[in-house]
Amino acid sequence: MRHVGLMIFALVFIIAPWSPGSAVEQGGVIPQSLLSGSNGRELREVLEKASYTDEKRGLVIKGYREVYEYLLNHLDFASQLGRALNLTDYVIEETAAGTYEATTPKGALAHLHVVYADDDTRVVLAEAKHGRAVVVLQYASFDRGGDSYIAYDLYGYVRADNPILRVLLGLLGGIVVNRRIEHVLDSVAELNERIYSAPGLFYQELLARHELSPDHRSELLRILTQL
Repeated sequence: MRHVGLMIFALVFIIAPWSPGSAVEQGGVIPQSLLSGSNGRELREVLEKASYTDEKRGLVIKGYREVYEYLLNHLDFASQLGRALNLTDYVIEETAAGTYEATTPKGALAHLHVVYADDDTRVVLAEAKHGRAVVVLQYASFDRGGDSYIAYDLYGYVRADNPILRVLLGLLGGIVVNRRIEHVLDSVAELNERIYSAPGLFYQELLARHELSPDHRSELLRILTQL
């Protein structure tokens, strides 16, 4: 099973340098077929007029690819599990339209749409009160020394909706939608690493977590028994 599904988010969880002006080099990051598809216009609006860009490359965690993919394909369940294990305080809910709503503890809301997914790339389009963002996840899994690893890169593009906000974003280090998305994705990675470090213990804990979605809980238990 090959796949990673992602996420996604004005709080600063990780302050990283943002570069105003020109976007991160797009070659090989955004699938060209996506830019000409149904979401192409909105994606291009963000990418071509990005107020700020960011990239985090060479991130590596220990983890099961199958678990990682399942969590990123079901961000609502990942947020449930992350809150149960005190890894995140975000609430993510799936909407009837198949998108997600992510809410921070202070009530900030972002609408998330996974617009592209294949065996090594995910593209998330997000919209919040003051702007839009596109975050690209690229990943690969490998084994070394008897352990399983996942390596991933994150690329973020933020477009503020007014000139004044663009300046403020530069001063504050880009604390809008992109940070929210990256927090979600980093939390999923950390959750997967936690599971990998003690799968038996996690299995028993999962059995006892009846407050979690029963369907997702059962499926994750099934995946763990097959690893």
